[in-house]
Amino acid sequence: SVNEVLDSGYLTEGPITKKFETVFAAYVNAKHVIAVTSCTTGLELALRALDIGPGDEVIVPDYTYPATASVVSIVGAHCVIVDVDASNMLIDYDALEAAITPKTKAIIPVSLFGNPLDYERLNTIKNKHNLLIVEDAACSIGAEYKDQKVGTLADITVFSLHPRKFITSGEGGMVTTQNTEWANWMNSYKHFGMNMTD
Repeated sequence: SVNEVLDSGYLTEGPITKKFETVFAAYVNAKHVIAVTSCTTGLELALRALDIGPGDEVIVPDYTYPATASVVSIVGAHCVIVDVDASNMLIDYDALEAAITPKTKAIIPVSLFGNPLDYERLNTIKNKHNLLIVEDAACSIGAEYKDQKVGTLADITVFSLHPRKFITSGEGGMVTTQNTEWANWMNSYKHFGMNMTD
């Protein structure tokens, strides 16, 4: 299979990537899946699609890989770091809500080590404060919450395909969303402004 890809003539994306996106979408039951070069790239892409930038605040848990916080700075927003719950190492929802200000635009909770988030609590906070949720699910391919796969429970979810993850392509990531407008924007941005819906 590796030789088939190498012999295909595609140096970057090709039919195998498209097939992988389709299979991944079916697995997590996502409407849209976009293959990216890394989870970090996917998180940045998600924030840009949601028009997050200078003047905005994004809340991130303190126990995560540095990329989760660094992408907030990359898009020019301010990263607000909150503590995690020592019982599960996921974001502390009380600390999260206490950190929300009028400038808060999004939350990047991390479903760490395949441990799914409390999406009901997150959605209550999201709706109360009119926020967006970009889930860092780097380590959570296959995780489930109430019989629903991680990948459709946040506004945008980003997975990692790094070699130490459950599924790997050597490097890379996958972005999932149910929102067609965001998916089209991310696909176009990823392809330097080309319209990829035709």
